[in-house]
Formats: sequence, structure tokens, C-alpha cells
Amino acid sequence: MGEGGRFSRVKGAARKLANMAEGTATIGAAWQRALRDRAISPTRYLAPLVKRATGLGDPPVNSTPKRVVYARGGMKLIRFEPPVRRFRTPILFVYSLINRYYILDFLPGRSLIEFMTRQGFDVYAIDWGTPGVVEQDMTWDDLLGGFVEAAKRWVFKLSGADDLTMYGYCMGGTMALAAAALHPQGVRNFVAQATPVDFKHGGIFTTWTDPEFFDVDAMVDAYGNVPIDLMESGFSMMAPVQRISKWFEVFRRLDDRDFVTSFLAMEHWAADNVPFPGEVYRQYIRDCYQENNFFEGRMIVGGRRVDLRQIHGPLLVLVADNDTIAPPPSSEALLGAVSSTDKTLLRFPVGHIGLSTSSKGPKVIWPKIAAWLAERSEPLPPG
Repeated sequence: MGEGGRFSRVKGAARKLANMAEGTATIGAAWQRALRDRAISPTRYLAPLVKRATGLGDPPVNSTPKRVVYARGGMKLIRFEPPVRRFRTPILFVYSLINRYYILDFLPGRSLIEFMTRQGFDVYAIDWGTPGVVEQDMTWDDLLGGFVEAAKRWVFKLSGADDLTMYGYCMGGTMALAAAALHPQGVRNFVAQATPVDFKHGGIFTTWTDPEFFDVDAMVDAYGNVPIDLMESGFSMMAPVQRISKWFEVFRRLDDRDFVTSFLAMEHWAADNVPFPGEVYRQYIRDCYQENNFFEGRMIVGGRRVDLRQIHGPLLVLVADNDTIAPPPSSEALLGAVSSTDKTLLRFPVGHIGLSTSSKGPKVIWPKIAAWLAERSEPLPPG
């Protein structure tokens, strides 16, 4: 190699080192701003750096075609129509009040909702919106006997069906189970995905909300709605080291555009938190985590007792083996709590969110769910 070639090689190495040094300094400055602002999540400080380095824009989350078909206050019922409808029985997704529903419509090709529409199901999802002052006094009865029942009526009206599959996820599954027990009319099938049921086995959240250490009344009385920062800090403390270390991995894999897109999409969703309606939270903590009244049949909603034995239809319980939010024993307890004779348990080697976002979803997980639903849904005649 001549002098010119060696010089170019040294110059290129020097430029690379300079870029690395500049990048390291930029990342360091972003970390310092996050620490200075006492941010629970560094996403809004670091995500712009990742986008600039990769040339990627905002991740295309929540992109399945849809329209709002009913609204009450900030709450909305959203319809996702299939390209070709094969089943009269629609699906109504009930998601948690803790995060946004669109984890169910994660990314193109990695969306549970998109997958179900492509199987021919008419799909609906409840978007709880962003709670404000009005919502802080809402009760479980307002949500279940009010909005969920209204959503069911609109689903029947628009789909032309007489019954539906209620599909609950996480805390949304707990609420949907209460709704199905109190108002079973029109619920043909029930799917409980990563749903905590027996809160004696609620894991770290049961420990954290022990009444000896956690005064839920004091929190709700002080704040009204539970603030975003308090909710987000709890989830961050479940994996405090990973909250930081995962960013090292994404900076190491900047050339892997699929990985970066998925990472940014997950961080976008995780950072898009909402306050938790105060009175609903008060009863949720007390009747579920602290006293286990939900599972034991002592929870009262709208003057009526929530009795899971009132659920008689086909039941599918989906469990994530690595779930720390709804540990498997908590979710599996549902199988013995209902009166259904058609009961199916499916377990998958993923985490709580992985049931909806894992690359295994469209290949391994969702086809099994769709097949179970197809066997128990009313088909439409061809053409």
C-alpha cells in the first residue's frame, strides 16, 4: 500500500473516531438533560438522536384504517373493518386504563388488530381517551354499565350481529370480565389476554399495594386522578436498570432498521401514558390488589356483586410465560372461576406486551387465537 492509501485509511479512521466522539458527547449531553429534568423516562431526550442517526421518522404505530363510530366525552369506540368480512360475530377489544389501546395496533405486520381484520373479523376497540376533572369521579359502574354497554349496542347496530366476542387485555381484561359477569347479554365468547384475576398471585404490584405500606385513599384524595408520573414511575421501577441499559443496545444496532423501528414504536407507546381516573383507581386497588374481592366474588359494582360464575360462554385464556404484570397463576385462576364448559388455555414464551407485539405474534400466537375464534364465531355466507 502506498503513502496515499495509508493516509486515506488513517484519515478515514480519524473521521470515524471523531464522529464517535461527537456522538458520544451528544448522547452524554442528552443524558445530562434527562437527569437535570428528573425525567422518569429518557425517551424524549434520546429518541431524536436515534431518529437523526438512522434517518427514520416517527414509527407508524396505530396505522390500520379505522373510524370513530361512537363517542362519549373523551371516550371513543373505534371500528376497524376487514377487507373481506367472513364472520358475523364481531370482536370488541377492551384495553386497560393505564396506557393507550394502540399497543393492539402496534406496527404494520405486527398489529393484532390488523391481523384479525385480515382473517375476516369486524373489529372494534375502546379508546378511553385522556381522563380530566370530569372523569376523576367516574365509577366502575359508569365505565361498565355505561360506556361498555353503550359500546356493545353500537357494535350490534353497526355489525348487524346479535352477539360478540369480548376481548380483554391486562386491566382491561379485568374490567371486561366484570362487565361480562354483570351484563352477560350478547357476549358470545370471551378472550382474556394477560389478564390479572386472582390478585393473591399479582406479583410485585400486590406487594407494592399492600395496605400496610400503600394508602390508596390518601393518594386519590390528594390528586384526584392518579398523575402520569406516578403511574410511569411504578412501571419503571419494575426494571430500573433496563430502563437505561436498553438504550445502549439500540445505539449499538443503529444499522438494523427493523429493530430500531420496533424499539422506537415501543418507547413511543410506553411514554404515551394517561392519568388514571381517581375513583376507578381507588376501587381497583382496594377490591383487586388489597382485598382480592374481584376474584373472591365480593366486589360490588353499581349495587351488584361481580360473580365470575355468571360467565357461561366459551373462554380463551392467553398467558405469557414471562409476565410480571399478570403472572401466569393469576391469569390461569380464571379457568376455575367461571361456569364455562368450553375453556381453553394457551401459553406462550413471551412477556406481557409480547403477546401483542412480538415477532412471534403473526406467525405463532395470533393464528391460534384466530382459529379458536373462527370455530366459535358465526360465519357469513360466501359472497
